[in-house]
Amino acid sequence: MRAAIYARYSSDMQSEASIEDQVRLCRERAGADGFPIARVFSDSAISGGFLKNRPGMLSLLEHARSGEFELVVAEALDRISRDQEDIAAIFKRLNHAGVRIVTLVEGEISELHIGLKGTMNALFLKDLAQKTRRGQRGRVEAGKIPGGNSYGFEMVRTMQDDGSVTTGERTINAAEAEIVRRIFREYADGVPPRKIASRLNDEGIPSPRGGLWNASTINGSRQRRNGILNNELYRGRIIYNRQTFMKDPETGKRLSRPNPQSKWVTTEVPHLRIIDEETWETVQIIKDRYSSLRGNRRQTKKRLLSGLVRCGACGGNMTIVNRERYSCSAKRERGTCSSPVGIKAAELEKRVLDGLREILHGRQDLIEEFAIAYREEVERLRRASTKDGSRLQKELAKVQRGIDRCLAYITDGDGDPGSVRGSLKELENRKRVVERQLREAGAESKVELHPNVAEHYRRKVIELQTLFSDDATRPQAMEIVRSLIDHVSVHRGETRGKPDVILAGTLASILDYACAETKNAASAEGGVGRVLLVAGVGFEPTTFRL
Repeated sequence: MRAAIYARYSSDMQSEASIEDQVRLCRERAGADGFPIARVFSDSAISGGFLKNRPGMLSLLEHARSGEFELVVAEALDRISRDQEDIAAIFKRLNHAGVRIVTLVEGEISELHIGLKGTMNALFLKDLAQKTRRGQRGRVEAGKIPGGNSYGFEMVRTMQDDGSVTTGERTINAAEAEIVRRIFREYADGVPPRKIASRLNDEGIPSPRGGLWNASTINGSRQRRNGILNNELYRGRIIYNRQTFMKDPETGKRLSRPNPQSKWVTTEVPHLRIIDEETWETVQIIKDRYSSLRGNRRQTKKRLLSGLVRCGACGGNMTIVNRERYSCSAKRERGTCSSPVGIKAAELEKRVLDGLREILHGRQDLIEEFAIAYREEVERLRRASTKDGSRLQKELAKVQRGIDRCLAYITDGDGDPGSVRGSLKELENRKRVVERQLREAGAESKVELHPNVAEHYRRKVIELQTLFSDDATRPQAMEIVRSLIDHVSVHRGETRGKPDVILAGTLASILDYACAETKNAASAEGGVGRVLLVAGVGFEPTTFRL
């Protein structure tokens, strides 16, 4: 029985050496039981609370499906996962693949372990979070910083009597503190954050992260109270528990939720004050004044081209200004672009939609050109697949002959069976790999272009126009259109006030949308799925001047 080893450590609890220790112990256990090691999988500095963020575990599941091993060895079940949902899913997938789980702590894992230990591990994570928050609060009340470092300060590490190193202590960085005072002073004098960021970038002063300054770095978020102008540590005050962080169960990303002010924990640290109280209050009054303006309200309605519009001069993103006009964000936020070109959002959306309609409805030559290139690529892939299939068939026959000779050697009693046992296992493993490659090659050879692609293409274009005319289906149409666009770039035009607009679309995606109905019908009938996407054909963005 072949075994795979899985090891994991989380950065907040263990060191990198933990991976080596786990693998060593698992190798000893597998060796004692007579199980050869097929592969070793690991996830370093990754929490066990979300499966999709763990490439090592995902790779293990993929190789388990291909039959490369029959056993997974781990130090403990919590190394596999601490999440109840994920541990059940992993166990279910491995069980389906005929793969057992054995841990050094629990032994062979059964459904009972999944239920009980999964619950215990989930409770452990909850208890750990509570203990962490309790420890952080104690540090705040002692006048220490519970989190990372802020711009303008330096971490202080001193050795204590017990040999441990202190954490949470800070001292003022004189050079950075002067930049903080400058930012507050200029903002109080009426200079907007974008202009302050532009000046700092022009002078080559690095931002808190070492790159360019943005207006958002200075202004921050009013809700989360981050950013230079909102950081109360500059006035000599630590505020803890302003927000709670939780993981999205769908994406695994950490999301913040603001806590009511009654739950905040505040501690005065006057020795860390950088900004005097008068300047601080002046800045907050100005910020409160601007926060009431309509133009500073957050844009909650997703626009058709959000995130897809680029500046033709610098290639940076263009964002909405004053709720109606696209402008270069690098020019506004950093001052690193000098392009004055902007365009109303409504005008840009109309030009893009009209252009797409013309591309989809009037450019039948694109369909024909793509179809020709597609069929040529498919034919090339088929020839390559046939060649590979012939080679794999020959290799499979050779491997099978080797297996037959080993079996004959054992059954005829010509020698010690143990001397060929290792060779026999290697041949059997290679046979499984070659058989899988043959199956994959056979599946690839069935890819083809539907003969009525033009007819389905025209039908789907008409359907898209209908979806846009109805408010109820407009969001669906927006998502379809966005999937057809790689990006839209806005350039200076020959006539003032009329910029050039260039749409870059992926032709394969456009035609794939047109033929989606055909593919779905084929799949429902159990037939061969006729697909458009073939590597090397149609994936390069095709540009159209609108």
